[in-house]
Amino acid sequence: MDPQRRLDLLATLHYVYGALTCVLGLFALVLLGMGVFLNSDLLAAEAQQPPPEWLGSFFGIIGVAVFVLVEGIGLLNILSGRWIKHRRNRTGSIVVAAIDCLNMPLGIALGIFTIVSLSNDRVSDLYAANSTGS
Repeated sequence: MDPQRRLDLLATLHYVYGALTCVLGLFALVLLGMGVFLNSDLLAAEAQQPPPEWLGSFFGIIGVAVFVLVEGIGLLNILSGRWIKHRRNRTGSIVVAAIDCLNMPLGIALGIFTIVSLSNDRVSDLYAANSTGS
């Protein structure tokens, strides 16, 4: 496959994976909502023995942390797609691909495909030609 077409495909895959990750990251807000509910006066008035006060805060903090982490990974993938499309920051895209390898199975497939594609000598020449041409 032509390196130009491979990089265009890779950029599109990063955009799609980043958008999918951002959408799925919204489900972490359920943990935040559960934390707010556990700290609410409604639950304390209804229950004979309300849950410990720290439990709602715990779920809220975990929900926010997971949301920020997943959305950050999604945004990094979208940014990596932009870098690949414009043939810039090859090292940054390789780092994002290494982070993607922590997710099964789509992240591993995209990460390995990205690392293999960006390690190609002809692709390195395209990035080098773009950096000297700018």
